[in-house]
Amino acid sequence: MMRLKVASSLLMAEYIQAEVQAWQQQPVDLLVASLDDAQGQVLLHEARQKGLPVLAITRKPLSALSMPGIAHGASVREMFQRLRELLLADVVGEVPFRPRTLFHSLGDVPGKPCLLHMGLVKLLVDAGREQVIVLRDIPYENCLKAAVEAGWTLAVIDADTLQQSQADAVGRHPFEDFCWRAAALADEPLLAQDLERPCQLRAWPEVETGRLPVQWLLPMAAMTIRPWRPAELALATGAAQEDIARIMAAAACTGLLDGSSTPVAHARTAAGTVSGFFSRIAKRFGLNFSNGLQV
Repeated sequence: MMRLKVASSLLMAEYIQAEVQAWQQQPVDLLVASLDDAQGQVLLHEARQKGLPVLAITRKPLSALSMPGIAHGASVREMFQRLRELLLADVVGEVPFRPRTLFHSLGDVPGKPCLLHMGLVKLLVDAGREQVIVLRDIPYENCLKAAVEAGWTLAVIDADTLQQSQADAVGRHPFEDFCWRAAALADEPLLAQDLERPCQLRAWPEVETGRLPVQWLLPMAAMTIRPWRPAELALATGAAQEDIARIMAAAACTGLLDGSSTPVAHARTAAGTVSGFFSRIAKRFGLNFSNGLQV
């Protein structure tokens, strides 16, 4: 705290008025808080949700942060320079860091195991994007809702750290289920998509039965058969283009979106068996085909 006060006094020498005070939700020009404890994480998240500039003080690698940060042991001069940059950037309307959702953060580090947290939510995602491991005792739906909010911090970890951290796991969920259910709860697509190119689904996602919006099922089924332009698909199925954009984004996050415009080849099934497509549809509704069923 003392170094922060000294750094603020240096700002006044450059005619930048700065006063250090405890934050009680009052209007401020910049919030400075520790990212290494739960209370600091909550405060930083709340400030970013309000659109306030923030500076995170942390012992973690600064390269892994999704917000402006400074090392815990930074000198007064370094702190002064960082405060000056952020305050002046806010004055001229610049945005040094764009708020990041969990999915934007993961998109920056494909193929690497990651530790992600925001506020009280803390998750592990493996390198193969197969599992989401919940590290704190928080309801799964709360994690899904938080995933589409801005303000996540991501740290790339090695395989050994991933294995050690799993000892604290309180829940495990398939990555596909996590993405699609988060997409169903979100108001906007998880990631921006090109709505002009034809695309299709490589396969039906592995999602818990009954968790996808009913209005998604028909366009999703059509997308497993052949490529569609989003506008054409909306017209053919009566679905809203906003819903199709959300479907495309969820598929892109889980590797199920094919934008090659070439129909996905489906294996020809033998007589007396049910195709993989219908099996996946049945599975979503909790049905089981018997071995002898003719289609």
